[in-house]
Amino acid sequence: MDSIFIVRKSLIYLGYVVLFINVILHSITYKQKSVAYKYLYFFLLLSLIIQIISSYLAFKKINNLFFFHVFTIGQYILMSLFFSTVLNNQVIKTILKYSCVIFPLTLIVVFCFKPELLFRFNSIEILIFSIPLIISSFSFFIEKIDSKNKKYIYFNSGFFLYLVCSTLLFSAGNIQTTTTRLLWLLNSFIYLCYQILIAVEWNKSFRNNKKIEQQV
Repeated sequence: MDSIFIVRKSLIYLGYVVLFINVILHSITYKQKSVAYKYLYFFLLLSLIIQIISSYLAFKKINNLFFFHVFTIGQYILMSLFFSTVLNNQVIKTILKYSCVIFPLTLIVVFCFKPELLFRFNSIEILIFSIPLIISSFSFFIEKIDSKNKKYIYFNSGFFLYLVCSTLLFSAGNIQTTTTRLLWLLNSFIYLCYQILIAVEWNKSFRNNKKIEQQV
């Protein structure tokens, strides 16, 4: 094994460990009545479950691309609902609410007619499901610039950075060059930073919150 592969694998598994910790931390404060918080929690839980299953299948050398599609759909639904809750922009909120139903259903119909696509990589799918979330995440930044309420800003920072980076890499497909391998290494590092930022968000926004939230 070369050094790039070893470092990347180490970063990936370290990121999974922090993800597991994040799920535990968010489980502790789950009783809060914030709708956005619950969407975030279920997104983290989905991420952990998919990572465990995918890693196991990869270890057994079984095609795990099916679960990549499951994660893509699950991420889009939960994060669309999350952003439609925390954003003020009514146009984006409306688009997200409709698209989180239309996009997944369309993809499921496609899979029903062409089930072989379940086990193939599709860069178009990634772009369609990522771009609206990237726009929503960027809009969240814009809205928070002049706002005193910075809740979810750490989470959104990590989510935006990782989603942009992973979208560009996944869209490139399976091209294997030294530069691409280094970019995948960077992507793994960004994923770790993303998970750390989620832990920071929990520590700053939810750990010492004694009052049950009634709002986002």
